[in-house]
Amino acid sequence: MKNSSDIVQAKGAGASSQNQTGAAGPPRTDDWRLAHERLMLYLELLSVPRQKADELLAEAIRRAGLESRENPVKDAMAALQQLLGEENLRIASMPPLNRGAMVPVEIDRQPWWTFFKKHVLRKK
Repeated sequence: MKNSSDIVQAKGAGASSQNQTGAAGPPRTDDWRLAHERLMLYLELLSVPRQKADELLAEAIRRAGLESRENPVKDAMAALQQLLGEENLRIASMPPLNRGAMVPVEIDRQPWWTFFKKHVLRKK
């Protein structure tokens, strides 16, 4: 299987004058490189294992290249979202909860009296 970086290089060969804002012309190598970096960061933040992330990244870039119209980042992200849905990976949207017992602490039921004793009566 080709490395996703190789695919990014191949996409840029013979590219013309599109910038990252979506101007006319086919996407440039820089746009594909940006898409590659964004997807890598996204997968890293989802805590996808490195080997699986590389596979998903390469496939998402490949699919986006087949369907790419103007914006490689948008197309690659859409392809990755589709892939993640197909893979049925158990990816948490938040970190696991760390629940434990709370140690009871005595509550000061008369904080005004405690303050008075500490600060006012103490000065005398």
